[in-house]
Amino acid sequence: MPSAAAIQIKKSEVTEEVRALAALIGVSITDAIGIAVKRQLEIERAKAAIKLAKRRKDVEKLLAEIRRLPVVGPILTDEDLYDENGLPK
Repeated sequence: MPSAAAIQIKKSEVTEEVRALAALIGVSITDAIGIAVKRQLEIERAKAAIKLAKRRKDVEKLLAEIRRLPVVGPILTDEDLYDENGLPK
């Protein structure tokens, strides 16, 4: 992993909170930020995984509904829909 550039925190309330967290858990400021970021990343990744699983479930439900529909008439092919130049008939 390449060396990262320094990060500057310009909001005094954020720097105070970082210092308070570091003091409270007995680690350096850098470690406190790392711990907080790692925890938040885990939370956000879990949320994203849940959201993705729900979307997949919704898609599967929709596909199941579509598969239950009756087939009416012959299934059209490209030759039925397009001419020899690829234009719609």
